[in-house]
Amino acid sequence: MDELLLRRAQRGDADAFEQLMTPLENLIWRVCWHYTGHRETASDCAQEAMIRIWRSLEGYRGECAFESWVYRIAANCSMDAMRKKKRDRSESIEPLREAGFDPADPEPGTEEKVIAAEQHQRLRKCIARLPEDQREALVMTQLEGISYEEAAARLGVSEGTVKSRVNRAKQKLKEWMEEGGELSAPGSVQNSERRNQS
Repeated sequence: MDELLLRRAQRGDADAFEQLMTPLENLIWRVCWHYTGHRETASDCAQEAMIRIWRSLEGYRGECAFESWVYRIAANCSMDAMRKKKRDRSESIEPLREAGFDPADPEPGTEEKVIAAEQHQRLRKCIARLPEDQREALVMTQLEGISYEEAAARLGVSEGTVKSRVNRAKQKLKEWMEEGGELSAPGSVQNSERRNQS
């Protein structure tokens, strides 16, 4: 990261901010995509993340790596969007439920697709339940394909700490998925995500 660009951007230089953030645009979008699983929502979250970063940039003091700071803002934007989406959907269909009608899936598919979609949704909910430090490590290494070494540098912790967080996250996901009555044994997080992106 260019410290000079950072200082200029913190003083309100929009051109410097654009130069500072351009290399991180793909990172922000990937984070939003992995959390939301929806391209349009991910794009909206990425834009919101940029706005939050711009507004909060003056307060960045280097307590953690800049990329890690950016990552957390993008992740928080995604989580906020998912919570709002869930709340809005619940509010929109509640009158129908009160009238005795429970809306069906608007795009029903084959039984296999329905099962896969249910598993994918359950997996995302479980990932969202993870503590922030474990969720970050898991998404970076298992979904984005970042090495443990690079993830450690971004998060400002040791490589061993990243591995420990990922292992604890995987164990919790396994337990939660099994508790939820998973219809088939879950594979790796990365494989499940890749299947649903195709």
